[in-house]
Amino acid sequence: PAPVRTGRRIGAVALGIALIVPVTDLTGPGLLGERTGDGGSGGGSGTISAVNPLVSLQDSLNRPEDREVLRYRTTAPGNSGLYLRFVSLDKFDGTAWKPSERRVQDVPEPRRWPLPAGLATDVPVTPVSTVLSTAEWYRQNWLPLPYPVTGVEIEGRWRFEPEGRTLVGDRRQTTAGARYTVTSLQVEPTAEQLRNAPRPPADLLEEYTRVPDSLPGEVAEQARRVTAGASDDYERARRLQDWFASSGGFRYDTEVESGTGSTAITRFLRNKEGFCVHFAFSMAAMARTLDVPARVAVGYTPGVRDANGTWSVGLQDAHAWPELYFEGIGWTRFEPTPDRGSVPEYARQEAPDPEVAEPEAPRSPAAAPSTDTGDRRKCNDPDSTDPACGGPAASADVPQDPGVFTARTALVTAASALLAALLALPMLWRIRVR
Repeated sequence: PAPVRTGRRIGAVALGIALIVPVTDLTGPGLLGERTGDGGSGGGSGTISAVNPLVSLQDSLNRPEDREVLRYRTTAPGNSGLYLRFVSLDKFDGTAWKPSERRVQDVPEPRRWPLPAGLATDVPVTPVSTVLSTAEWYRQNWLPLPYPVTGVEIEGRWRFEPEGRTLVGDRRQTTAGARYTVTSLQVEPTAEQLRNAPRPPADLLEEYTRVPDSLPGEVAEQARRVTAGASDDYERARRLQDWFASSGGFRYDTEVESGTGSTAITRFLRNKEGFCVHFAFSMAAMARTLDVPARVAVGYTPGVRDANGTWSVGLQDAHAWPELYFEGIGWTRFEPTPDRGSVPEYARQEAPDPEVAEPEAPRSPAAAPSTDTGDRRKCNDPDSTDPACGGPAASADVPQDPGVFTARTALVTAASALLAALLALPMLWRIRVR
């Protein structure tokens, strides 16, 4: 049998995520609540009202064995892999953080995906293509995706939720045994761009800075103390992140009682012991008290990569992290949890090392050669003629709206060569239950 992997990456049991969930239909009540709209065919738009995907599984907090969830190969540059998220939690009612009610629609056709919220044309991005394959036993309604996703090719009944840029299964559709290809953007803002980000739109600011009356004043007071002297939201965000991750005296502990409500956050700030659930939701709540728009993403850290470039993601890679909104950049990941995942380059205090260290030993070998390219293209120039950036040479027949990010609107075409190379790889492995 393959060796069992252990380590600091905690499983879904420690995170408290319902990674294996009862499957429900969007046309009736259940995990995803109610759907209203067209009423029958599964097409068109509708609404979903989802319950909190974080559930308590305290008996298995310290379960040592891992189980593989999915594998993927990607053209993302470097050795850090991809964070894969399946839902964002944006509604904080004092009892817990939950996904708010959102409208869903058909999965957009290639070249018709909406622009990532808030992303401006002058922010450097790298187009990324990824092929993913999930385990047969892995059954949930949300599809793990990199952020921001700009295109998905997948069979089955899936619906698109634009606000979170997520895909959710319709009519008992699940992730079990899914094979799919994804295009996405690796957004690479500079510290200066984050520091000089203009104020967000009033409606977005109002929605994503709400905190319940039940949140004790000491949470906001602590946020002000930690960020005292900061002159902009970027500096406030980075100070919060670094306080949780290093300077605040917090200890990573998967045995601490889980929870995301006002009481749990207050207890965590006092006791300074917890795992990613505590760190992510506490940072998001504190950011909101500072009028910085915030939500929490739930998904997986990148996993481990073998010598041939295939990444393996297991239950012990389950994770939660805060996303803060900066106008011109969009929803931006931060990493306050100590010794988990990776701190984004733009959120580091010091210049990063030229190469991110290789992860620990992979779960199992793969025969396919690596497709990881070191070619990092900056697609922020609307006049770029680089086919991989979706410039005129690659997408002369694609109509462009005034002011629209050229690299983004033709991204599927821009990445077609990369996708073709990925699809030629032997992706039909059998994922083993670990």
